[in-house]
Amino acid sequence: MTQGKLVIGIILLALLQLVACERNNVDVATEKDKSLKLSGIEASKETNIKRKEPVNFLLNSELPASSYRWKVLPNEYVFIEKGSENTTIIFDQAGTYTVVAQDSITLDSVFLSVSVGTEIYQDILEPIKGDDIISLTPVTYADSAFHIDFTALSTNDYSCSNNSLTYSLGKTGNTYQINLAGVTIPADCSGENSKAKSKIVFNWLIQENVTYGLEITLNGKTYEGSFERKGEKYQFNWPHTAGVILTAKSL
Repeated sequence: MTQGKLVIGIILLALLQLVACERNNVDVATEKDKSLKLSGIEASKETNIKRKEPVNFLLNSELPASSYRWKVLPNEYVFIEKGSENTTIIFDQAGTYTVVAQDSITLDSVFLSVSVGTEIYQDILEPIKGDDIISLTPVTYADSAFHIDFTALSTNDYSCSNNSLTYSLGKTGNTYQINLAGVTIPADCSGENSKAKSKIVFNWLIQENVTYGLEITLNGKTYEGSFERKGEKYQFNWPHTAGVILTAKSL
């Protein structure tokens, strides 16, 4: 009888050790899975951040963006815009903040501390990239054939979805000059990188049967062409296929 109890005890001990081993393996696997899912936060800046400056945060994670959420502590005067990859956060007041990325299911979290100074972020002007091609689309209006504008769009992407292509406009005789100066990145930057765009508004009346010169300067190079209005129709002479191009040569 004693020998039987001893055998049963040995079996129970073996089972307990097996369960403990399996539990340990599960814990290790779980911790490994957690570390793979949420391994850390990267930020475009962690210190010397200006008030109202957009800061991009990226979570090193195997989770899809829809599976985690962002929080900031303290959360007063903080604006969060979650993108498909990066998340942009703007801090309106100086101080030290903790940025938190949290798994919305397991509630596992990773943290990053950032410091914001008292200086206020201002608009900046980024140069137009050297390999960029600017597409100009002429725009006319049914109720005013003597008026023409252009929409300008870059091929390359620039910071923020609310950027703008900055230009200056002039006229010498019958020649119009457009200088594409750069891309304005606003202090209230929002959204992900996008193409630079702008509407170029002509404030002059376009006379009929007059050939007008058109000079557009991009990155120090001037592209030349001309256009003419006949009634409600416009005809453009624009030979360029790089740098600055026209999307339509007749309207």
